[in-house]
This record gives sequence, structure tokens and C-alpha cells, in this order.
Amino acid sequence: WMAIASSSDGAKLAAGVWEGHIWTSCDSGLSWTERSVGGAPKLWLDIASSSDGTKLAAVACCRAQNDGGNPWTSTDSGESWTERFLQPPSPRNWRGIASSSDGTELAAVVSAGNIWTSTDSGGTWTERTVIAGGRDWTAIASSSDGTMLAAVIYGESIWTSTDSGVSWRETSTG
Repeated sequence: WMAIASSSDGAKLAAGVWEGHIWTSCDSGLSWTERSVGGAPKLWLDIASSSDGTKLAAVACCRAQNDGGNPWTSTDSGESWTERFLQPPSPRNWRGIASSSDGTELAAVVSAGNIWTSTDSGGTWTERTVIAGGRDWTAIASSSDGTMLAAVIYGESIWTSTDSGVSWRETSTG
């Protein structure tokens, strides 16, 4: 197990397995269903949920040229998944993903890369260059409405945004 997300009432859960699949529960974890997302097992690193648990977004680490290059989203509590192709296409080492409470605002971070944001539940994505050359982003969090974001760079600093990821400022170092 590498990641888990919950609806606000705790009834709907989704969990990602390293070198495996995503598992979902609609009864607070009493029973689980394995979901084969995109067929082959993936290196799932993070998963985010809307407050009602219907919209999910997940990212996997890249292991090969055609593996891990795109985020995945679900609009039916994880029963089915859609790969969201990004431009330019290339493998990315995703590390974290966050969601607004309604699931429309998403933000994701890439190791040795940048921050990506979506305002349409992952349909389209915009790359946000916070620091030229990218950094080793490791995690990201979102406010309920998606306007306030906080992201961390491994071993370096915390960055925040008050405009849904359009602009960023460093708020701590070391």
C-alpha cells in the first residue's frame, strides 16, 4: 500500500498499491474491490478524492517510457478510470496529487519537474513552472475550494499559492 484517500464522511475509500492496482471501498473499508486501472499494475504513489468520494485522481511513478506518464481520473468512485494525456507527452515521475472538495480543481507534483494544475477534473492540465529547471517536488495539498495550495520540495522548502497554482511563493526553507 502506498496511498489512500477518503470521502469526507469516511464511507468511500480508495487506496493505491505499489506495483499493483487501485482498491476501492464504499463501506468504510469493511470490504474492498480491486480496480485494474489501465490494465497493467502501476507504481501508485498518491490518490485524491472529492468530498463525496465520486471523483478520484491518482498518479503513479514512471518506471518505463510508456508507464506513469499521465494522471488518471474517475468520476464514479473508482469503478472506471480515464488516463489524462498531457502535452508535451513524456514520462513523468509523479509524487503527489490533491483535489478540491468538489473534485474539479486538481494539482499534482512531479519529481525533477514542475507542478501541474487542472480546473476541469483532470480533463486538461497546465504546467506551472515555479522554479526554472524544476525541483524534487514530493507532496501537495489543497484547500476545499482549490484556490490555496501548498507543495513541498524534498529537503528544501515549502511553497504556497493563493490563486489555484498560477503563482507561487516560498514560505519556508531548510
